[in-house]
Amino acid sequence: MKILSRIPSLVLVALLIASTSCTEAPGKTKKQLGIATYSVKGLESNLEGAFESLQQNGYVVMEIANYNADEGTVAGYSPSDYAALAEKYGMDIISSHARAKFDVTDVEGTLAAWAKVFDDHKAMGTKYVVFPMNRWANNNEQMKLECDLMNKVGEAANKRGIKFGYHNHSREFENIPETDQRILDFLIANTNPENVFFQMDVFWVTVGGQDPVVYLKKYPNRFKVLHIKDDYVVGESGKIDYNAIFNQFYENGHEDWFMEMEEYMTEEQRAQMKARMEQMRNRQRESAQQGGEGARAGQDGERRRSFSRPQYTPEEEAERLKTALEGISLSAAYLRASDFVK
Repeated sequence: MKILSRIPSLVLVALLIASTSCTEAPGKTKKQLGIATYSVKGLESNLEGAFESLQQNGYVVMEIANYNADEGTVAGYSPSDYAALAEKYGMDIISSHARAKFDVTDVEGTLAAWAKVFDDHKAMGTKYVVFPMNRWANNNEQMKLECDLMNKVGEAANKRGIKFGYHNHSREFENIPETDQRILDFLIANTNPENVFFQMDVFWVTVGGQDPVVYLKKYPNRFKVLHIKDDYVVGESGKIDYNAIFNQFYENGHEDWFMEMEEYMTEEQRAQMKARMEQMRNRQRESAQQGGEGARAGQDGERRRSFSRPQYTPEEEAERLKTALEGISLSAAYLRASDFVK
């Protein structure tokens, strides 16, 4: 797949700059480029090769997405061994997207599940554990219970020296049914800033019809971490004002961010994905209208469909990895060449 043929001249120039060396100029501090390894499709088909490529592109901090809560492992490694492997390639695992039981009808079971998650991540030395997605309830009363549970989970994280956060997608910018309040604003208003922070995905904010800078100004102390993301290669689309986003984020006193990419898709595949997402939202709205257990069952079904992973052959995994690393390299080149990135 020839990704280079799709890249605007600005990014190509940045790539040429970065390809000569990943060493900063004498006397200049190395930029803290972060990588969300969700971006590295096929990562485990060549783990060390992928880590070496990330290191060569200047990534120094990492957010993982392959922690297995059932086994307490990361790519088959113990958490501490996986952290040591990343360190071998000059990268520090400071964050993780992790899932565990989240059930307002079983608070004790939920807290026990998350306690294990936090213990494993403490062994890895992570600073943040981020809940990557949740299908929130469809009314204020139930959402308030979910926020209360988030606060309790965050308390458990605090006891282990870890910060617990939530990652937005576009749905959080929809209104709670029959109200004029956005889901994300409700979550922020009803969680304790001492217990729960928010990780802003700047791409999904814009898909949700909002301006990331406006939200960073509105909640300067709640968005402590960013996902820097675009349609594909960061900076390629020209749709997102990263300069303003980084400037406001740094002005708010924060520094941790991770570049993230989805799987490469053609325009046709992207259109198909958007159509599937719209179908899913329509089914969710229909299940919400059922109310009670019908709505919950519908939401659980959508969760299972959303989180199911396709299976690939070894050859397909190797090709996915190659393609992902090309895009990740181009994104790194753009970010390294950008004066607004520290």
